[in-house]
Amino acid sequence: MRLFVALDLSPSQREALALLRGTLPGVQWVPSENYHLALRFIGEITDRYVMGEIDLALSRLSWKPFDISFSGAGLREGMTADSLTIGIERSAALETLQAQVEKTLRKAGCAPAKRRFQPSVTLGHLATTQRADAVRWVQRHNLFRSEPMPVEHVTLFESLRGYDQHVYVAQAEYAWHPEMPLLPEDE
Repeated sequence: MRLFVALDLSPSQREALALLRGTLPGVQWVPSENYHLALRFIGEITDRYVMGEIDLALSRLSWKPFDISFSGAGLREGMTADSLTIGIERSAALETLQAQVEKTLRKAGCAPAKRRFQPSVTLGHLATTQRADAVRWVQRHNLFRSEPMPVEHVTLFESLRGYDQHVYVAQAEYAWHPEMPLLPEDE
């Protein structure tokens, strides 16, 4: 199983983001049902014991609900393809939750994350030769802002290879539990 941990988006947030896609030639737009805010890519897991440890670790997350808002457009440059993104306003609550996910997954036996956490939602991919078009798209949507969206659960997704796109299937949701004590940051 190819796994990642993310915040799933509400239908209204997905719809608002889908309206930004537009008609840029050569862009492979991500289906709106795949929009998410990735907290941590885990990778390929074939060992059932490790899968159980990941599930147990994520079930022990202790955090309080908070809101996220989308803010501005961006271009994440890659070696062979670039990504059009919508940013997420940074907050202490989001940073703390992501750090806790990272820490619990490492304790469960996962290797450290390879990339620094950059909160955004990917809307599409395009060839690096189209950067000028992508920059214009970013400029057109850079003032985009959204209503706050409550974050009340974290989702473990499996990424399946579809015909021409990946399909993301929720495997488990880990909701906020008010009775769980908050873990100290340095634990």
